[in-house]
Amino acid sequence: MSTRFILAAFENPLLQFGVNGYDLVSQAIAFLILAWILNTFVFKTVMKTVADRRREAEEAAANQEQIRRELLAMEAARQEMMHTTREQAERVISAAKASAAELLNQERNRCELLGTEMLAKARADVLLDQARIKTELKTEIATMVVNLTAKLVQTNLTAADRERLTQSALHAIAAAPVQK
Repeated sequence: MSTRFILAAFENPLLQFGVNGYDLVSQAIAFLILAWILNTFVFKTVMKTVADRRREAEEAAANQEQIRRELLAMEAARQEMMHTTREQAERVISAAKASAAELLNQERNRCELLGTEMLAKARADVLLDQARIKTELKTEIATMVVNLTAKLVQTNLTAADRERLTQSALHAIAAAPVQK
């Protein structure tokens, strides 16, 4: 019996485990058809989507690197522009300061010249006033001398005599040295 059992086991060992050959083959064929359908319509589509997403991620990383380089270049350009603008502003400010200093110097010189002119005019006016006052004073002194002389003489002088005495008094006063 043991040989028979062994022979039966070698003949179809799957039958002992309850496996039917037709069912096994039909299930294998169904599995292969299902695997082919999944491979054709699902796995390839999924793999294509995964590859597309991987490519998009790589492009995004490359774009990110390019954007970072552009941002660094823009920052460098901004720094250079700020430096240039700062230099231009400093030049404009220094030019304005120099212009203001020159204008101030010109105005100072103009004021000094105007002050000198005003001082000279005032001195000339003072000299004219002094001359006018001296003339008036001389005339008044001459008139007082004539009147005093007339009182001393106690005579009535004619207009011609008065004029002659006034003129001689004026000449005498004019000839006298002026003390300051």
